[in-house]
Amino acid sequence: MAMQSKTDLRREAAAARETLARAAGDIGARLVTGFASAILLKPCRVVAGYHPFRDEADPMPILRFLASSGWQCALPVPVGAPGDLVFRSWKPGGPLVAGRYSIPHPPETNDVVRPDIVLVPLLAYDGAGQRLGYGAGYYDRALAFLRRTGPVLAVGIAYAGQRVASVPAQAHDERLDMVVTEQGAVDFRKAAS
Repeated sequence: MAMQSKTDLRREAAAARETLARAAGDIGARLVTGFASAILLKPCRVVAGYHPFRDEADPMPILRFLASSGWQCALPVPVGAPGDLVFRSWKPGGPLVAGRYSIPHPPETNDVVRPDIVLVPLLAYDGAGQRLGYGAGYYDRALAFLRRTGPVLAVGIAYAGQRVASVPAQAHDERLDMVVTEQGAVDFRKAAS
């Protein structure tokens, strides 16, 4: 049987995520618990989250928790060529401006920072840590760049029901190291070893 195309999988995953988001209610506290139980919480590290778009699992409770624990937070900002991202410093509750696709991000006056951990949105993920995004490659390019310049942990933030049997992967697709859902964390690095 042929593997499902990414386009078809994206359409199905978006519909499934919408249903999951409506049924899940507020999962913020469970995401924080799952994240905190899986990540060594050393203060003064840099974590990049994202402002939720459509019905993405909301990482803001994690960012608020980490900011209150002394971490520096950042949000992604599309720059230059389509698909290029930088991460600008931001404090929960700080000013945001409307960006591409009307997704809020920090203003240009905020410093560009290099995150140690990137919280990554997704449409679907599989047991190998492959992630299905919207197809523009923003996070694949950003993670590839960060991984060339030092260690970075890519943590998908999702509903548990977004897991699928398999995500078609191409050479440029960057794997997640972990995923955190309302049911806890899964470390794909342990599965690969």
